[in-house]
This record gives sequence, C-alpha cells and structure tokens, in this order.
Amino acid sequence: MSHAAALLAFIACLSLYGPQFAERSLALIRGSLRFDRVLTREPAQALAAAGATAAEAVWATLPLVIAPIAAATAATLAVGGLVFTLKPAMPDLTRLDPMKGLGRMFSKDSAVDIGKLAAIAMAVGGVGFWLAASGLAQFAALAGMSLPAALATAGADLRYGLIAVSGVVIAVALADGPLQIFRHHQKMMMTPQEAKQEYKEAEGDPHVKAQIRQRQREMSRGRMLQAVATADVVVTNPTHFAVALKYEDGAMSAPRVVAKGADLLAARIRELAQEAGVPLLESPPLARALYKHVEVDGEIPAALYSAVAQVLAWVYQLNQHVAGRGRRPNEPGIVVPDGLDPLEGEQ
Repeated sequence: MSHAAALLAFIACLSLYGPQFAERSLALIRGSLRFDRVLTREPAQALAAAGATAAEAVWATLPLVIAPIAAATAATLAVGGLVFTLKPAMPDLTRLDPMKGLGRMFSKDSAVDIGKLAAIAMAVGGVGFWLAASGLAQFAALAGMSLPAALATAGADLRYGLIAVSGVVIAVALADGPLQIFRHHQKMMMTPQEAKQEYKEAEGDPHVKAQIRQRQREMSRGRMLQAVATADVVVTNPTHFAVALKYEDGAMSAPRVVAKGADLLAARIRELAQEAGVPLLESPPLARALYKHVEVDGEIPAALYSAVAQVLAWVYQLNQHVAGRGRRPNEPGIVVPDGLDPLEGEQ
C-alpha cells in the first residue's frame, strides 16, 4: 500500500511540477557549465558557488521527495493507525539467539513474505524489461535531440514507465492489503489457553474466587451463629429446621431473623441456643414458613406478625416464670396463614 501510494504521488507530482523542475534543472546545468576566471583563482568563491548550486539542486528536487514520503506515511496510517512506541528501539537479547533466528527465517510468514517479494520483483522487472526493449530505439534517438526536447521526451517516457510499474504495484497492493489484515488478525487471535489465562487475569482465577466465596460464607455463617446467643427464641421443626428470632421494642419495627439453618446447621443452632439459655419452641409450620420466606437479618413479613406475636408472648411468660413471677406457660398452638408453609399441601 505504501509503495503504491508513493509511486502514485511521485507520478502526480512529476506531472504537476515536472515542467518547473525541468526549467530549474536546465538552469542548474547551464550554471554549472559556465566558468568564471574569478572562480578558478579563488577557491573560497568556488566552494561558495558549488554550495549554492547544491542547495538549489536540493530545493528543486525536494517536492519530488516529500510527496512520495507523505503519501507512503498517509497510506500506512490509513491501514494501521498511528502508534507511538519505543519497543522496536529497545534492546532485545532474544534476537541474538541463532535458533530463534533460524525459526523466523524458515517460518511460514517468512516464506510468504519471500514469495510475495519475489513475485513483485519479477512483475516489476518484467514490465521494466518490456519498456526498455520496446523503447530502445527511442532512447537512442534522445542523443540527437536538443537538450530541452530530450528532457521533455525523457520526462514523458518516465511518466509512462512509472504508470506501468505503478499498475503492477497497485494490483499487488489490492491483493496484499487484505492478506496483511487477515494475517494480522490471525496473529492477534488467542489460543484457548491464552483466552483462559486472560479471563483469569481479568476476572480472577475461578478456583481462587470459589475459595473466597467459601471463606465469605464461612465468615457469614460464623457471624450468624454468634447471633444465636442474642436471640429471644429459636423456633424449631423440631429436627430439620431452626430459626432464631429477635425483637427489641423501639429499636426494631418488626421481629428479625438473626439465624436460620436446616439439618446439621439447625442442630448447631439448637445446641448454641441451649448453651446460651435461649428458649426453644417447637412449631414446625412456623419454622418452615420463616425458613422459606425470611432471609437472615431480614424482618418477618406482615402475614406472620400474628404468629410471631404469639411466640414472643410465650417467651415473655416463660421469662416471668423463670424469674418466679408466674407459672410456666404452655406452648402455644400457632397457626400459619395459608400459602406460607411450604409443606402445607403435603400434609
């Protein structure tokens, strides 16, 4: 792409700037062939004149140099974008490794590049040979022309030759551009192992995350079990479920579940409640309803206010009995509203 753009820019610049470049070139040739006796006797002036002639030659040629460079740079940026990096200039000791060097030389990418360059060289060389062979007589005739006519004819032949060569390079660029983009995307694609590694780096190692979640669950369970000792009552199934309730008048708008568990965890909650002197109330429907519908640290729903109120009243009477100010209350027969007991239809 950059070569094609450079050639096209050179042809366009030569077409627009060619006549002016020819006039400036002729002036330089005439001035260089004109000798002055002063210049032959004064080396300093001769050097100054030579420097002025060289500077004029540079200024005359500069547009023909800048245009292809600017076009090649623009074509490169259009395809790959603008990237500032010092990585190519940084020392890389792996480049000194002969085995890696041989690997790069005999790699698939290297073979493709060599084949592509060979094809381009043969195509451009073939076009050049055809132009030279077909225009050999015309080239020889330039010697018999005047200088302006010879330069004009040579300029026209040069433009024609450049257009022919540019056609070859443009055709190659149209085929090579998509190929380069495809190869770049292939190189950028990650292997399954690289994708897994990137996912681990971006999202975290799944094993580590699982361990973290397990640790968080253990810490949460530990805090929950510690809260059993502060509960007012533990409602049991009696064996499968256990739910610890707490209510502080004025501090809570409704009773809260501070701990709950099933099976082994329920047994641990009952054990901690007994150690802390928290009363246990056997009420299977209410225990199941609380376990199903209320999360830890959550308030009980309004549908269970009446049932939980009976539980708290029983706890109050039990505390009065323990303090010696009343008889031991009977366990209340608590009725749970329809639809809240998950096992209601199975009974």
